[in-house]
Amino acid sequence: MKRIIVVLIAALAFAGVAAAQSAPPPPAPSQAQTVKVSGKLELIDGAIGFKAGGKTYFVPRLRELIGFVKDLQEGALVTVEGYERPFPHDSTVSLLMVTKLSFGGKDYDLSHKAGPGTRWGMGRGKRGGMGGGPRW
Repeated sequence: MKRIIVVLIAALAFAGVAAAQSAPPPPAPSQAQTVKVSGKLELIDGAIGFKAGGKTYFVPRLRELIGFVKDLQEGALVTVEGYERPFPHDSTVSLLMVTKLSFGGKDYDLSHKAGPGTRWGMGRGKRGGMGGGPRW
C-alpha cells in the first residue's frame, strides 16, 4: 500500500514538472511591443498599476521609486513608456516593463532596468533577483 502511494505521488510530481515546462517563455524585450500610456496610479489587487484605454497596466518597477521621487503615490498622473506583455488569459490586462517615466514635469530614464538580462516584473537585471545570478 505504501509503495502505491509513493508511486502515485512521484507520478503526480513528474506530471506537474512536465506541465510547468510546457509553458512558453516570456518574449525578450526586443520582441515585445513598445507602448506609451498615461494614467493615474492606483493599487490594483495589491500591485501598482493604472487603467487607460479600457486596459489595466501593472507597472511593478515603479515600486522601487516610491518614496524616492517626490509625490509619486496613489492618484499621481504618470506617463510611462516601455515594453508591454499582455496576460495570457486576459487581453485587457498587461504588464509593463518601464523604460521611461514622465511625472511632475520630469523624465526618469529606467532603460537600464529593461535590458536583455532582466525578468518581467521581478529581479534586478543581470545582477540577481529571484533565482538568477549572485545573491550576495
